[in-house]
Amino acid sequence: MFIPLQILSSPVDFSTKILILPSISKGNVPQLACDLLIASLNLHHVGYLDSKRLVPVVGGRERGERGVSTPIEVFSSRESPITVVLQRSPVLKAYKGDFVKEIMDWIKTANFKSLVLLAGMDTTSRTDSQMQSPYYYYTPPSSPSLPSEISNNLDILPVYQPAPLPDYLQTEAAKAKEGEGDSVPFIPGGGLTRRMLSSIGPEWKIPTLAILQFVMEGDNRGDSGMQVALLNRLLQLQIQSIKEPESWKQGLFGSTHDGSLFG
Repeated sequence: MFIPLQILSSPVDFSTKILILPSISKGNVPQLACDLLIASLNLHHVGYLDSKRLVPVVGGRERGERGVSTPIEVFSSRESPITVVLQRSPVLKAYKGDFVKEIMDWIKTANFKSLVLLAGMDTTSRTDSQMQSPYYYYTPPSSPSLPSEISNNLDILPVYQPAPLPDYLQTEAAKAKEGEGDSVPFIPGGGLTRRMLSSIGPEWKIPTLAILQFVMEGDNRGDSGMQVALLNRLLQLQIQSIKEPESWKQGLFGSTHDGSLFG
């Protein structure tokens, strides 16, 4: 599934890296956070993931680089402890299962040191008991123990415990569980996060953690900045200042409207 850039002088070694994998979910906060991580840590484009399961899109590259951006790319550097997957378009509905299997197989084959999934959750599904923090973490039952450099910092976050669903959502929840393991809780607005976590069985060897954040749709730059600050502390990334990518200045919300359009 991984296609390395031809200009790389040597194969990419992922065995010492923590993979940051965003889920297309509420508010697109994980994608924005990955944008910030790439810019702040000066991560380099090292390859692509096969995008035949995703909505096809192309765009310009960051920093004036040659070529085009594709739906799902991989960024890393020798100095940084993390590798980031940047997914720019959603998975086609008919291929969700195939995509989850393929990307989880690649993660296993690449032998990453750890896996951190990022997902936004629907704030309208938040209960009184979940008001203590917008952030929660979840580790799947079959995941190996997290390395101490991560687990020692998890006390800053509460464990995700979903609230009982109201009756009118019970049928929808039952549908969401079809084909998935029942041990992973319902994650409202979390995209494919639950499917990915549910695909992790006893044979899985990579320590896995999901960071979940309650958000709303809108201008989520602030939410993504807070998520990066959390990851900086949790993973000890030593980011001194969070940098926004140049593309945000022109492409995040489109170009400015011409006032003459409105008389």
